[in-house]
Amino acid sequence: MHVVTENNKSIGQVVSELKNDARDFVSTRLQMLTQEMNDKVKVWKVAIPMLVVAGLLGVIALLVLTFALVAFLAGVFQPSPYAWCYGALIVTAFYVIAAFGLFYLGKRELTQTGVAPGRTLRVLKQDQIWIQNEARSQV
Repeated sequence: MHVVTENNKSIGQVVSELKNDARDFVSTRLQMLTQEMNDKVKVWKVAIPMLVVAGLLGVIALLVLTFALVAFLAGVFQPSPYAWCYGALIVTAFYVIAAFGLFYLGKRELTQTGVAPGRTLRVLKQDQIWIQNEARSQV
């Protein structure tokens, strides 16, 4: 017995088409994910070395600036025997406040951006909704 559907195709042909469509669907989504992640990795490969060098230069500059600030403040508190201590404490307090502010801003940026492939996840969610609507309309 050979069962034929409304558009003169056998059940086997319809199942074969569904299988091909599903394979194409999955392949397309995997290509999207791969491309999006490759784009992110390319940016990371350029940005991370620059950030490391910038961080090292920043640390060196911060050390020199710290010494200059402590020396200046020690001069302000002269002739006290604790002049260098007072200068160091003031500069340390400033750096702690600045570090807290920068930490807060950086953490906020990371939580807003995230690492997940947003575009791919949106498309997959849309596909899921479409499949559910198609399944409902077929019943």
